[in-house]
Amino acid sequence: MKSHPPPTYKHQAPLGYLIHEVARLMKRRFEAEARAHDITLPQWRALAQIAANECITQRAIADRIDTDPMTISGILDRLEKRGLIERAPDPTDSRAKVATLTPAGRHLFDSARAVGFAMYEQALEGVSPEQRSQVITVLEKMRDNLSGQTAELEEL
Repeated sequence: MKSHPPPTYKHQAPLGYLIHEVARLMKRRFEAEARAHDITLPQWRALAQIAANECITQRAIADRIDTDPMTISGILDRLEKRGLIERAPDPTDSRAKVATLTPAGRHLFDSARAVGFAMYEQALEGVSPEQRSQVITVLEKMRDNLSGQTAELEEL
């Protein structure tokens, strides 16, 4: 009787494995494209938050990209030195600073966003609008299920 190797993670949890693989490949592709624009993925994520939220605090940026305030401070220092953002005291909290995009930062953000959209379209080539909608619905439900689970575990 032939023995079969034990099932791999890929076979036990194909959905989780595929989500991880797609995210990894998209991240790798975007990082390669971002290097051509002389920007890192964390810098891009910070720029995206600043673009979406005019005069956002450093703390809010850190929270939204799931990093600590010291890390975001270094990221923003580099963006400011390049002339992509400006920081100023928060008018509602003198201890905090807010960040805004400069025209050069807006231009870079728009270029990087176009690269991101092109990458998503390439990844979704051959996927119908209905299939896209289904994937989004399922992933949102999974996220919501896991978010609730995280909150329940924190209470223990």
